[in-house]
Parts: sequence; C-alpha cells; structure tokens
Amino acid sequence: MNQGGVANARVLDEHGRFGAPVDIAWRDGRFVGTDGAPGAPSADAGGDTGTATIDGSGRWLIPGLVDAHTHAAWQAFDAADRDAIPEAEAVELTRRALHAMLLRGTTSVRDAGGLRSDSLRAIEVDARPRVQTAEVLIDREAADAAGGVERAAEAALVAGARWIKLVGTAGVASPQGSRLDPVFSLDETTAAVRLAAQTGAGVMVHAWGGAAVDHAIEAGAASIEHGMFLTAAQAARAAERGLVLVPTLRIYRQVRGMIDAGELPGAFGPRVDEAVAAHPGAVRTARDAGLRIALGSDSGTPEQHRTALREFAALVEAGLTPEDALVAATRTGAELLAAVAGPGSPAPSGRIAPGEIADAVLLNVDPSDPANRDAIGDPSAVDAVILGGRTILPRAADLDP
Repeated sequence: MNQGGVANARVLDEHGRFGAPVDIAWRDGRFVGTDGAPGAPSADAGGDTGTATIDGSGRWLIPGLVDAHTHAAWQAFDAADRDAIPEAEAVELTRRALHAMLLRGTTSVRDAGGLRSDSLRAIEVDARPRVQTAEVLIDREAADAAGGVERAAEAALVAGARWIKLVGTAGVASPQGSRLDPVFSLDETTAAVRLAAQTGAGVMVHAWGGAAVDHAIEAGAASIEHGMFLTAAQAARAAERGLVLVPTLRIYRQVRGMIDAGELPGAFGPRVDEAVAAHPGAVRTARDAGLRIALGSDSGTPEQHRTALREFAALVEAGLTPEDALVAATRTGAELLAAVAGPGSPAPSGRIAPGEIADAVLLNVDPSDPANRDAIGDPSAVDAVILGGRTILPRAADLDP
C-alpha cells in the first residue's frame, strides 16, 4: 500500500498562509488527513521511500509546485541549435531536465511547445513531474503551412496536446515597436478555442499586449502568456472571464544577459529592454484587478531548467506578497492544469486536504518570510518531494548539474 505522512509540519493553506504544526498523511496517492505516530526515515534514505512518516518539526509543507509555462525539450535558445541535437540525445536531455525540476519541487508542468507526447512516453513516469503538453507552437507560419489555425490545432490535438499554444504577438527577435501587432484575428483565436474545447483541451496565448490580449479574452482562452503590456481594462475583463496570467518575468532578464554576453544578437536588446521594464507593472496591474497569476518560467536551456523556480522571487520582486506568490506557484497553476486534465490523468488541485492528490514539497525554511524569497528554487531548501504519495528524498549528488 502506498502510504506515508509528515508529522508536526506547518502546512500551507489555499490562501498562502501557514498554520500551527499538524500531522498530514496520505494513502494510495491521496491525502487522508492527520495520522499520528511519526517515525522519521533513516538519514541515508536517499531516493524514494515507501511508507515512512517524516518528522516535519521546524519545516514547512506546501502543495507541489507548478511550472505553468516551460519548454522542457528545449536544450538551446536558438532553434537551429536545438534541431542539431540528435533525437536520442535530446530525449535524454529532456529526461534530465524534467528530473531536475522534480527534485527541486516541481511536481506538475505545462509544456508550452516543443515537448512531444511520443518523446514523453520514452521517459519513465517516476523520473519526472506530471506533464501536460502543447506539442507545438502555432504561429502564423505554422498555421499557414497547415492550411489554417484550425488544421494546425487539430494536428496538435491528435498528437496528444492538452493545450493549443497560439503565438499571438511577435517575440524578442522582432523589431522594436512591433510588440502589439496581433498575429491572429479574433475569429481565428475563437476557432482554436472552440476546437480545443471539443476535446476538453485549453488554449494558451503568447501575447505581449494589444489586440492579441483582447482576442484571447473575448475568445475564451484559458491563459495569457507574458502579457507585459497588459492594460488595467484588459486585466479587469480577463479577471471577469476567469483567465490566468502567466508572466514569465525572469526569462527576459536572462535573455538580456545572453545579449550582454554576446550569445544573442545585440539587435534584440531594445525590444528585450522594453519587456523587462514593463513586465513588473503588468504583474501589479493583474494583482490590482484580481486577475489570477500562475508561475511560469519559460525555461529553454539546461541551466534555465535547473533554476526555473527562481521565478518565484521575481514575482515577489514585481509586487506580489510571498503569500500571493505561493498561491501562484501552487494552487493557481494546479487549477489551470486541472481544468483540462484528460480521462485517466487526474491533476492535483494545489491543496493539501483529505481526498486531494498527494503532491507536496517539504521545505526547511519558511517561504512566506520575505527574507526567504529565494527559498523556492533553492535545492538546499527541499527536504522531500511527494509525488502522488511517493516520497522522494533528494540527495546532494542528485542535484549536481
């Protein structure tokens, strides 16, 4: 029987706050409430542990972390460099990336394009977080090549996508000042949403701002990705319609660093600088409008995959309280994924409560303390990861690059 627990730990509630120490137990992959008689595993219990109860004294238990926007199969920034990696090597690098995410506390990810279901099936389930895929990114070129947005979306769904990823505005490689030009019309975005809904899938829209954000809201997309030029009016409408903003703040700072290091063309600089300057304001705009925010890293290189959860600190720096950032990193992301979970693939709720899927992370520092905003993303802060009731005790060797 798959069972275990954590005794005497402070547990995060659905509002991002910790209460007094309690005992938490799970059985057959789901939380069952309190269960006394703690018995800590031995100090050398590296890897998985079966039924032991962990002593959580002086520790903090949070729901499993969710990266709601990543590119786990990308191991290089440039598409040509990614394509040059042999398939077998790419799958192995993807396995390592997903395993690194899991050991750092990410128990669920939404891959925003690049990770194919057939490649994912080659990676053992025990070595990775739960994954939902978009399969491909659908931009104007991809849509036209397929014969239209609907055909491109249909092909992604047939391949196994739970998400249709529309690239609604240009990215960092486009000229300065072109950020708000919409790639797809409202009718095209609506058609993609309608088609996805027929299979219970969702639509995520890469949109820096402008009409593409309006189209995502009006068409009924599930989430807006990046959104650095989000307006207050758009945020209010998106909140009313139940959308989620996934900002991905840190990646643009990393791109700026790659430009400074000569790894990317200097011509990208002005556009990236626009994004970096505007992005924190968009987070505050969403916060003030009551628009839900989920954590997303947009990671796409081995180093970025290992440090993806540092996005938590970026959310706090942008204006979220640690409590709000904890909700963004757990419950909001989990709810986003749960809304499109397919048959036979239940998704966690982002809550630690009886009956809920037992995904959690045990930390040795208080992540709600503003002084510890780097705790989420610091591998040394993770004492245990629980995935569907299976306890993983990361060892230092497991966390080496």
